[in-house]
Amino acid sequence: MKCICNQIVFVFFGLFFVLTLYGDVDSANITCNLLTDDSIWRTKTTQSIDGDADKIKTSCPLNSSERKRIKIIGTIKTLYEDSLQDIPNLVEVDFSEVGLEEIQPGTFKNLPQLQRIVLQDNNLQELKTGTFVNLTAWSLQFRRSSISTLQPGAFQNLSHVYELTLRKNRLTEIRKGVFQNVSIRVLNLENNGISRLEQGVFADLHADNEVGISLWLSDNRIERFDPQVFDNEDISAVNLDNNAISVLRPGDLKNLPKLRFLHLSGNKIKEIPEGVFNSSGIEILDLNDNKISVIANGALDGMTSLSSFEIHHNKLKEWDSGWLRGLPKLKIDASYNYIAAIPEGSFVDVPGGSAVILAHNQIRNVSDGAFAGLTSLKSLDLSYNKITEWKVDFLKTVVIEEFVDLQENKIRCSDMRSDLPVLRAKGVLFGTC
Repeated sequence: MKCICNQIVFVFFGLFFVLTLYGDVDSANITCNLLTDDSIWRTKTTQSIDGDADKIKTSCPLNSSERKRIKIIGTIKTLYEDSLQDIPNLVEVDFSEVGLEEIQPGTFKNLPQLQRIVLQDNNLQELKTGTFVNLTAWSLQFRRSSISTLQPGAFQNLSHVYELTLRKNRLTEIRKGVFQNVSIRVLNLENNGISRLEQGVFADLHADNEVGISLWLSDNRIERFDPQVFDNEDISAVNLDNNAISVLRPGDLKNLPKLRFLHLSGNKIKEIPEGVFNSSGIEILDLNDNKISVIANGALDGMTSLSSFEIHHNKLKEWDSGWLRGLPKLKIDASYNYIAAIPEGSFVDVPGGSAVILAHNQIRNVSDGAFAGLTSLKSLDLSYNKITEWKVDFLKTVVIEEFVDLQENKIRCSDMRSDLPVLRAKGVLFGTC
């Protein structure tokens, strides 16, 4: 049954409200719950909408003082300006999978207690200027809603937003001015087709806590890390995994003084030059699954907060601990590369207490002086290489906190038999030996 201007009550997760919808409603199931004095949601009624508005109003009175949440199961193609306005104590709305095609500006006006908006799996296509204005909702979710256009000012004066999710839509560009005076913790734009971010697009985002802002932009088509795009001192995390970035340039991070987490795996980066990351406060640097064959000596100098350097599944042919000079202890994962040897002095600049992963490379030879100058390691993983010999003196002066993994190499157990007790006591793992 289709109705125009039905007065309906919708409730979700134990909250109820009376909602006047001007649009197409085929059918809807409504559950009305009340929050009791002991903070437990009590089911009031569950019934089907058939156009009998009086029945709904009797079950879920508009003048109730309880907080309300709503969910509709049915079809609503348009939300109008007065569809939701002034509903007392409304804290959540969920219009997922209702065929929604349009939200008119003003729909969410005068809802001071609204905390959560879920509009995923719809056919919205466009969010207009002024659609979400003056809200304190902590969660806005628009996953898989076919959105291809965000007009400037679609999000204005939002405060205390924990997450705004627009992932898995059809966005190809984000223009400056879409986000105007938005206080936010996480902005999720993953899995779109974004190839263009207009300069200054994130400039009007603000953090209302010390954690900062996280930008999730993975699985798009972004080709460059533009410092005029990523220009906001409140940004603390950027995820650009699985994009099309091929070059990192000195100065790319100059406008991100509080950046702590940077994820760039699955791009087309070939080289890490000096001057990109130097002296930054990054704690986790993820460059996995690129085409990196060159890391400039000193490329990580001054990164005194770095705790994890991930560079596995690249094209490195040489190991040079000069990359790690002057760093604190950290985890470095350079597995699944093409490193063929560990020459003399290879670990001289590795910070004490670090965990080094060199598994799944092509390492055959380990020089007698490979670990000279090293005092301690948390762990060293050399498994799945082609090492033929391991001398008992290699790590004689090195304190191993956990283990050295030499499993799945070419070492003959018979050659190591006399040294096995000493090596095992040191934490060296040989697999079947």
